[in-house]
Amino acid sequence: MNKNDAFTVLCRTEQEQILAKWNAAVFATYPLDTTGFARTREDRFRNPGGYAVRLALEETYKAVSGQLSSEKLLRDSLAMFVKLRAVQNFTPVQAMGVMYLLKPLLRERILPACLQHGLLDAYLEAESRLDTAALLACDMYVASKIQVFEERIGEVKRQHAQIVRWAQKKEE
Repeated sequence: MNKNDAFTVLCRTEQEQILAKWNAAVFATYPLDTTGFARTREDRFRNPGGYAVRLALEETYKAVSGQLSSEKLLRDSLAMFVKLRAVQNFTPVQAMGVMYLLKPLLRERILPACLQHGLLDAYLEAESRLDTAALLACDMYVASKIQVFEERIGEVKRQHAQIVRWAQKKEE
């Protein structure tokens, strides 16, 4: 077994615990009244927001750990997650900083075993893949925010046009 395969196996054994902690950390960024619902409802139809969060974190973890099944699935899951964060009341750092909440978990759960088994290079590559995924998410976030702002501007213009039409009718 080569070092990358050994690293992937190690990550697979820790996946459930790491994802549980990462999900909890991300859900902790939401207001208390929505957090309980997001955590307890795992049905994608009853809780599409919670589903989007879970899917994006799982696919990102798979990409980071070398288990990436499909780059399209990663992009699609990140897109759902990012669009959700873009319309919520977060600063950009709060919205996308959650991607980096994975690093301390990797350092706690994966790094010691990597050092013990001579897999430091594989670990550093994984952190680099996380940085790449986070930058991709940030790029998607900016595009989503631009779309939100353009939609708001369009709504203001429509409202303004309606007011102008109303005022013109009043003058006549």
